[in-house]
Parts: sequence; C-alpha cells; structure tokens
Amino acid sequence: MSQYAAFEKFFNAEQAAPVLDILKEHKIPYEFLQIGKGVDPLIAGEMNNYNYELKIARNQFENVNQLLLDKIQINLEDVDPDYYLFSFTDKELVDILRKPDEWGRQDYVIARQLLGSRGINYSNEDLAYLKNKRIQVLAQPEKHGWIYLGYPLSVIGCFLGIIVGLVFWKSTKTLPNGSRYFVYDEATRKHGKNIFYLSIIVTAVVLTFFLAKSFVIVNENWFKW
Repeated sequence: MSQYAAFEKFFNAEQAAPVLDILKEHKIPYEFLQIGKGVDPLIAGEMNNYNYELKIARNQFENVNQLLLDKIQINLEDVDPDYYLFSFTDKELVDILRKPDEWGRQDYVIARQLLGSRGINYSNEDLAYLKNKRIQVLAQPEKHGWIYLGYPLSVIGCFLGIIVGLVFWKSTKTLPNGSRYFVYDEATRKHGKNIFYLSIIVTAVVLTFFLAKSFVIVNENWFKW
C-alpha cells in the first residue's frame, strides 16, 4: 500500500507541472498518477473529471501548501479590474481566508492583499489561527439521519446493504493538513457496522437457500432421467 495520500487532482499534466517543479526543487518525494483518460476541462464542466492525481506524504501537506502559496507573487495593479474578487465585500474576502480549502491558492493570496488594501491586515499568525480553526471544523464527524434505512436495505438489498454499511462504517477523509479522520460519528459508524454484518448474514442465508433449492431440483431431474 502506498505511503502517500492524495494531495491534489488535475485535469492535465500541464496544469500540474508548476506544482511538480516545486516538489522537485525541494526534493519532496511524490507520486503522480493518471486516473482518467484525458477529458478537456471545458467539456467535463462541473463533473470534475480530473485525470491526474498527485500524492505526497501526509506530514508534508502543510509544508507543500505553504511552499505553493509562497511561490505566488501577486500585484493587485496587474490583476484584471474585472476580476470577480474585486466585487467581494470585506466579509466575503475574510471568508476566503477562513476556508482556504474551498478556494484556489491564487484567490487566497488576492483576497489577503485586497483586505490589506482596505486596511484589514492579517498577519501570518492570524492566518495560522484561522487555518487551525478550519481544521477543527473539518475534523468534526458527520451524523447521517437516514442511517436507520440501512437496516431494511440489508434485508432487501443484500449486496447493496453490504456496500452501504461499509461506507458508513469505514469511510475516511483527508484534511488539508494531511490528517485522516472517519467521515461519520461513532454512533453512525456503529450502525454501519451492524448493517454490514447483517447484510452479509442475510446474503449468506439467501445464497444458501437458492443453492440448496438448485441442488434439489438438479437431483430430482437426475432421478427422473
């Protein structure tokens, strides 16, 4: 199993080149994998049909993120006046700094500079505090309200119940700092585990029944023959 975790995905190799150059420059090991057949992002649209995936060690996530941010040099005077962030309110720009995982790195840098031009300055310590707060929010497990529907599904759906149970029980998420957490809370995961094993038992019983029935039919036909 790979020691690396997915750090970022790209539509094409050219888009990933600047990131890979920084990794090579700082001698940071990585894996760069093709995961799609190469669909143009304009065609893919909102489907996010990424074709390449970059993996690095989890303990390098924060370091690489910072290296990529430091590489971005923005002069607001050179930015197109019609660039959409110029129309953002102070609150909306601050929201970008609070949730960097939802925005591109360039927008993050521009948002910080725009706020600075409006007299609202964020130090590196301030940004580190916001990032830590965001990590705490993202680390919170989810509680799925429809989990109880998995029990009848385990009886009716069998194989589908196995998949659903496994998803609720074992699903994990990787945070921007490389940490990995379970997606769902302990109670939901417990129900997922129950649904998983119940589905296996039901599936085994159903398969045994049909195999036994088939065996009886075959034997009856054999003796008739």
